[in-house]
Amino acid sequence: MTTDNPREGINNLLSFKDVVEETSDSLQGHFYLNLGIAYGQVNHADSSFWYLDKAEKIAQNTHSDFLLAMVNNTRGLVFMGKAEYEASLDAYQKVMKIAEGKNEPKLNDVLSKTYGNLGGVYYQLGQIDKALETTKKCLALSETIQDTTDMALNHLRLAMVYNDLNELDNGINHLNKARGFFKNLNDPTMLVYAETNLGKIFLKKHLLDSAYSHYEQAHKFAKVLGDQEESITTLLAMANVRIEQLKLTEAEKFAKQALDKASANGFANSEQKAYDLLYKIALKNNKSSEALEYLNASIVLKDSLSNVEVKARVAALEAQYETTKKEKEIQKLTYESQLKSANLIKARNENIMLIIGGLAIISMLILFFTIKHKKEKAERIAQTLQVEALQKRFMELHSSPSELSVDLNMDELNQKLQTPLTEREFETLKLCIAGKTNTNIAEDMFVTVSTVKFHLRNAYSKLGVNNRKEAFQYMLEST
Repeated sequence: MTTDNPREGINNLLSFKDVVEETSDSLQGHFYLNLGIAYGQVNHADSSFWYLDKAEKIAQNTHSDFLLAMVNNTRGLVFMGKAEYEASLDAYQKVMKIAEGKNEPKLNDVLSKTYGNLGGVYYQLGQIDKALETTKKCLALSETIQDTTDMALNHLRLAMVYNDLNELDNGINHLNKARGFFKNLNDPTMLVYAETNLGKIFLKKHLLDSAYSHYEQAHKFAKVLGDQEESITTLLAMANVRIEQLKLTEAEKFAKQALDKASANGFANSEQKAYDLLYKIALKNNKSSEALEYLNASIVLKDSLSNVEVKARVAALEAQYETTKKEKEIQKLTYESQLKSANLIKARNENIMLIIGGLAIISMLILFFTIKHKKEKAERIAQTLQVEALQKRFMELHSSPSELSVDLNMDELNQKLQTPLTEREFETLKLCIAGKTNTNIAEDMFVTVSTVKFHLRNAYSKLGVNNRKEAFQYMLEST
């Protein structure tokens, strides 16, 4: 329960497994619960559910509402990690049924966390009104039980919801409150997130001085953490704001610092972004020769990154092709084995059929060869379609980015959706469909990889797809 490393926690817990099984049911229940939590944190859902089921049985036998509520809250989190939001909702509703109205401190603590998680599920499903209502309820409960950490997180959640509703002032208000709590909690990781998001909102409102101030604070916290990626991202953001303010000397300084750090740490996408900013600065300073050098460096780096991505995608396709080929061979061997078995049965039955009569033999043969013909025909069609799909995908991967691109229009797309995409979700989806990795998208949008994944999950949910391949297919069919 105290380690920051869930794998270490699992090893520690398992080392006491034999001892714990000789103790009370209550201790065993909490032991299995913590194993379920730890396995969920390392994305081993099956192991997590197995231990949670054991904890649930003990909770039911001992009539422990708290343990039962914790089990279902953890289940909800694991289902969220698998993007199985309906199952997650069901688990959280069980917690509310157990804990609401009992006004017990331990149950209220679980209930507060469940409200927060439930708001996150509604947010992922695009049900913004429900997300807002549930998160407000969660904030009120966390204030009642004086859980400072949950209060801070709930202000962050509300800020996200209000930003999606384009109520930027409300978003700023809650981010400022969250920032205050995280300062008191001395949590630089969350302060980087809060300050960066404040910078984005003020930049969107074109309040450049405020935007720069928050990016600068985020950069300071990133340095405290020693997080090189966040440090580079905030330097690029500061440079971008200074370009908007025409403070080109400072902009150049920040861009060069970002370039040096990105080059030293192997962050090629950030390195390219720095070259792009330096190119803009040189143009504004009328240094055409210098601008050309930066532009050429950016193009060379971009081509290199593109080649690496294409090679990786081709390698993945080749692996997929080999897998499909092996599956076909296995299917062929299986069919041959089945055919041999059928022939043996046929041979054994022929002696009996000679007695029964010639008509029965003819009927069996006709039925057998009809089924065989249908199976072979279906296999040929399926194999042809799979080969054509593989060939088409292989050609797409060897095509230029322009040939792979999809002409996206946010307004036209949103007209086809029940729940429209937000501006940030659309921008993230567009970059994703263009073939960029999550890291590339994060650097282009000056956000963290976690934020990119968050926006992509929202976009996939609203499109009704599960991954970028299905999203790409959806866009092809929609355009």
